[in-house]
Amino acid sequence: MPAIYTTEWYDAVREAINARVAGAKGVPEGAWTCRVEITGDGASPYVQRDAERHFLVRIENGLCSWYREVDPGDEAVVLDYRFRGPATVFDAIAAGIDDPVDAALRGAVKVRGDMRFLMRQAELVKTLLDAYATAVDTTWPQGRPPYGGGAEGIASASGSGDAGGGLSGGDEGSGNA
Repeated sequence: MPAIYTTEWYDAVREAINARVAGAKGVPEGAWTCRVEITGDGASPYVQRDAERHFLVRIENGLCSWYREVDPGDEAVVLDYRFRGPATVFDAIAAGIDDPVDAALRGAVKVRGDMRFLMRQAELVKTLLDAYATAVDTTWPQGRPPYGGGAEGIASASGSGDAGGGLSGGDEGSGNA
């Protein structure tokens, strides 16, 4: 079981996405790159308050070719989509507690990019999100959400749980997301 936000976890999520997409029909040709920006909200032990963690995900012909963490200042890659939200939301998605589409619809995860394409590819997007949010048995070394201690505290550090991570729709944008 890989620990959340480690190279092993990114690889496991990539493999889970590819396993789910392997039998999918109507997978679009072409490639797109997403940037996931997770902001520290003071509750998640995985992103310090006012800090950020950024990840790049590359999808080519429906398959995830890479998923990796990058420096928040690295803007060298041309993006098709940008997903941004607080760490507790992304942690809850990764733990299988929160639905990524619901998180975007209620505005907890902001999305920039071609929303028309995402809507036309709804089945593929759902397959990718399901793999990301439920297919990886994840270890939580600093505690698993939901975080206790009031509304936003830290959970016990038992360190185990299940699931992958998450992305979803919201604001429309275009070009370099």
